[in-house]
Amino acid sequence: MNKRTAQAFALGILFSAIFLWAGSSVIADKGTENKVTVSNAKQLLETKGYKVMDNDEVAKLNEKSAAAKTEKTKAEAPAEKAKPEEVKEEKKFTLVIAGGMTPGDVAVMLKSQGIIDDEDKFERFLIDKGYHMKVQIGRYELTGGMDYDQIAKVITKNR
Repeated sequence: MNKRTAQAFALGILFSAIFLWAGSSVIADKGTENKVTVSNAKQLLETKGYKVMDNDEVAKLNEKSAAAKTEKTKAEAPAEKAKPEEVKEEKKFTLVIAGGMTPGDVAVMLKSQGIIDDEDKFERFLIDKGYHMKVQIGRYELTGGMDYDQIAKVITKNR
């Protein structure tokens, strides 16, 4: 290697170092601009129409829900034994599918509301029939009398 080649190589390393240093400072500046605080996130969600609750509020809501379910089951136990199919068909539920939800998440929500009997079977049904890639974000009115195919057609807007 001669003197001129060594100088060119050193100059290339120098320019590369300067370029990387300048690029890293630009990236570092961008990172500080986009920091999201909890209050900013809450404010953004509330402007989009979401309700933001802290852990205490969620715990109180869960306790109220559990108490209401207990009272409902005690009061309606004889009626449910007499007409289990009619109660199941009359049960209505508004399913809200948000971005990033998986078919498993949808199945868990439907199972928790009594719309479907087995979340694993419903998720497998969506995957086997190819509906899992077509699930749409939105609000859907479902009833307990719907079968898997009807539910899948509603949540994929595939009527």
